[in-house]
Amino acid sequence: MTEELITLDVWDKLLILAGVALLMVLVIITLMCVLSPYCCLFQYCPFRDKTPQDGKPLMTYGSTDIMLEPRHSGRSRLGSLKEEESSEWSDASAKSSRDPRRALSPNNMANGSIGSKTSGSPLQDGTLHFSLKYDKFDSNLLIRVIEIADLKVDDSTTIISPYVRIRLYKSQRQMFYGAVENFESEFKTRIQKFKDVLMFNESFRTAIAPTSIKHFSVKLQLCDLDKYSRKVVLGECVVKIKRLHLEDFEEKVLQEKLRVPIEEEAGEVTIGLNYLPTAEKLYINVVKMKIYKTQNRIQNVLDTHIKVVLMHDGKPLKKTKTGTKSEDANPEFDETFAFDVPQPELENVYIAISAICSSSEDSDHKLLGRLYIGLPFGGQAQEHWREMIHSPRNQVLQIHKLTEQ
Repeated sequence: MTEELITLDVWDKLLILAGVALLMVLVIITLMCVLSPYCCLFQYCPFRDKTPQDGKPLMTYGSTDIMLEPRHSGRSRLGSLKEEESSEWSDASAKSSRDPRRALSPNNMANGSIGSKTSGSPLQDGTLHFSLKYDKFDSNLLIRVIEIADLKVDDSTTIISPYVRIRLYKSQRQMFYGAVENFESEFKTRIQKFKDVLMFNESFRTAIAPTSIKHFSVKLQLCDLDKYSRKVVLGECVVKIKRLHLEDFEEKVLQEKLRVPIEEEAGEVTIGLNYLPTAEKLYINVVKMKIYKTQNRIQNVLDTHIKVVLMHDGKPLKKTKTGTKSEDANPEFDETFAFDVPQPELENVYIAISAICSSSEDSDHKLLGRLYIGLPFGGQAQEHWREMIHSPRNQVLQIHKLTEQ
């Protein structure tokens, strides 16, 4: 018997290859339809409302996912990540004891900002004692924080972790804008326990050229950490060095009343929020940022990136950041990050957005501004989050103000 062999000509082979290619394209489109809310065919996908059999959220390409273990009660437990390094622009940089007696109304936290004029400060009175001295030979400015006396607040239980933050600003004249206060450096004291007189006796030193010292001003702020680990400014005072005549090496001891802090806007960020209930994914889209002129450095050249942190009760769960945009005061990022968040936990988590920048000649990163978005906060921050929850699978875009923290 002779076996019959099936012979394929060139057109038959091309037809088989085309069929295989078409099958692979359909598989890829189906996966994109199920996993990604940004697929153009997502709303027509017949599988989008089905939950995975194992009950775990689906993993997506390029996501910064964290795996969240389910509780026995049916709600999901969020596992936080420990901060390995402490930094001024980290939301969990300072450790403080949480006082359960401290009650903060979420509606009083305007736009998730810190030190907001609308949030109201519990500080009634207080006098900051400090001293300034300039060493012309070493070109160093010495700042000594002595104490805060006559401290009076509405409710002492609302103050958990008081400390003093020192910020140096340099005044520079710019065309069209007049004098602009540029943020230069920052220091902070150790955290104290609250009492009527806070004793610090801490000194700080910073190098400033003799020709520039008269252009500097010093802002001293009484700060605290709330239960969300946000830095809250309770009161502040500002001193312009040129009015003190520090050229004679004499240490000048000053007493300044703490006044209501003025919220300073550093810029604005366009943020898109999207939640996918099927895969239990929270998508954060950092679209673009606008930096206000008051934050421009001497050369008006900035290297900027955005840090995004998923938070839960003041603890970071996951951190990520955008790429760095150089020499651009209005950078466009258009980067999207995905976090695993069970649907019942949407009421308990929130995000912290921090803008970090440095000049082209300075490798040190500096905090430009920060904002918070979530239900624990009032105003636009809460409205944006609620609109995201009520509009599943649809991206909700809003512009948020960055404030100096």
